[in-house]
Amino acid sequence: MLYIEPHAGPAPIIQIIRQAKREIDVGVYYLSDRPILNVLRAARKRGVDVRVIIEGKPYGMKPWQVKKEERAIQATGATLHLAPYRFTSPLQGASHGDQYAFYHAKYLCNGHECEIGTANFDWSAFHRNREYLYVTKNSAVVQAAHAVFVADWNNQRASAFAHRVLVLSPGTSAVQLLQVINQPGPIDVESEELGPYRLILDALATKGRDLRMILPSSISEKDKQDVQYLRAHGCQIRLMPKKPLYMHAKMIAGSRLAFIGSENFTQTSLQANREMGLILNGTDIGKLQGRFDRDWGRSSPTSG
Repeated sequence: MLYIEPHAGPAPIIQIIRQAKREIDVGVYYLSDRPILNVLRAARKRGVDVRVIIEGKPYGMKPWQVKKEERAIQATGATLHLAPYRFTSPLQGASHGDQYAFYHAKYLCNGHECEIGTANFDWSAFHRNREYLYVTKNSAVVQAAHAVFVADWNNQRASAFAHRVLVLSPGTSAVQLLQVINQPGPIDVESEELGPYRLILDALATKGRDLRMILPSSISEKDKQDVQYLRAHGCQIRLMPKKPLYMHAKMIAGSRLAFIGSENFTQTSLQANREMGLILNGTDIGKLQGRFDRDWGRSSPTSG
């Protein structure tokens, strides 16, 4: 089932935790939401094994802030791991020392049900951001997400099976995103970042007038250049004001396929980070397109 934030709040995630009988696995960039922490604590008290992986060096956060996050998670009784080293080391061949790969996934599973989406587990995600969450009992998805968690917990590679079922980085996510972008007909895209990643950017440009994209008004100067590149190819781009709703979602919707997940359209996100998403179809596409149309109406055309 598809949930849209900030309307749904943390309730879909809380429900999965409350229904856990033996285990809860959480893989998320950042976890500080008090209602989620409280229900994790309650799960531990009833004997559920709770394991959490978070990013140890979130962009823009100071070490004392991360330590505060760690203490809050450990206070629930959960077993906490910081992201495996390979997701926090400098990128191979990076031109700048401040370019890092991150544990940027956002998912939670209880053994028979998973939530995978675009939202970090913090107050902003559930109260002021545009986010998408997907909750499923599909056994293949649950098995694949669990396999990824176990691999990361043990600092191992994710299985080929997980890459077939999920949109998973590092590895196969760019190919899967291209499949969604290149489907026949118009596509609608919401994203926090645009790039730079020429492979994805050129595929988007090829859509021309068949591409509608919403980005936050706070995009970087490089993203502004990429916006002009897309506009030169006839693509339709609008910017959403940062308030009262911040565009943090990562979504693509067309006539046949849709994508939601933690992946931004950057080379770091698709080639180096741990990211997780899903390909959707059926009635979920209509829900995403309906939400996009309303967001399109509250966004402003770019100039230049």
